[in-house]
Amino acid sequence: MVKSLGIAGLAALMVGLLASCGDPAPPRPLEMSEYLKAPSPMAFVRVLSGRDRAGRTDAVKDALDAASITYMEEPFVYRSFEGRNIVADVGRGERLLIIAAHTDPVPDTPAANDNASCVAAALSALQSLKAQPPQNLRVRFLFSDGEEYGLLGAKNHAERPDVLGAIGIASFEMCGIGDAFGVWDVGSGTRKSDMVRAMQKAGDKFGIYNGLHGGVPRFSSDHRAFYDKGVVGVGVTVLPKDDEQTLRRYVDNPDNPLWLIKFLRPMIFQTYHTPGDHPDTIKPAALAMTARLMVETVRILDSETGRK
Repeated sequence: MVKSLGIAGLAALMVGLLASCGDPAPPRPLEMSEYLKAPSPMAFVRVLSGRDRAGRTDAVKDALDAASITYMEEPFVYRSFEGRNIVADVGRGERLLIIAAHTDPVPDTPAANDNASCVAAALSALQSLKAQPPQNLRVRFLFSDGEEYGLLGAKNHAERPDVLGAIGIASFEMCGIGDAFGVWDVGSGTRKSDMVRAMQKAGDKFGIYNGLHGGVPRFSSDHRAFYDKGVVGVGVTVLPKDDEQTLRRYVDNPDNPLWLIKFLRPMIFQTYHTPGDHPDTIKPAALAMTARLMVETVRILDSETGRK
């Protein structure tokens, strides 16, 4: 999740980084060979955490190869930034749904929750959908690069002609801590979109608390790169249900000096963009919940599309 900072925000980030100096050193990244012996979303979080941008992209490719999933590597250049998106489509329909999870970390952080958690959940969902592909829908998993540098991979992908007319894009951020999910950047038109309604139905089916929220002033994610193309876009974040109102206050006013006190922040922002964002903070149940949400959202949209 990329964030633009004011002066107060920079001060808060510096204080947060200093506060995290006592965090325990994260475990070494899991080797791909170790992951393949017992693959799971949690194991893949450990594969990605602590690796650099290139290492994460290569790990996603290796995992897709191991699962016999066809994908496309999409290199791009923006000024001096050279990145690579990984794109995998599943399903036979003409209508396109995009599920995005950025692979790139904030430098010098393990970046387990932001955003290895969502990449691992998306990989799990993709594997499930490969086993039972949607019949009336095509789902694109966009493992984007350069999100933390200004949504660069998503901006590049949004230029592709085949994204025009897509049902929508859901960008998943921070999927590893919590028992609920929030959908954000939901406007009046977006609220009634097929994608958002399907996501709510999926959450309700599994008894997962979910909330719709409006614009987020400072925090941004890949879905925003598609707005100018007329594609419905939302961000999706996993969080503890009890943290919902605290999180809303935080994103509405991130410069509030109150947030300099680490334990007063919403739980998912206590390690955000810090060395404390390591795999030991991630809950396997949250990853499983996210993967189920992705798959069931696709199933609902596929069924509804088939009836039209």
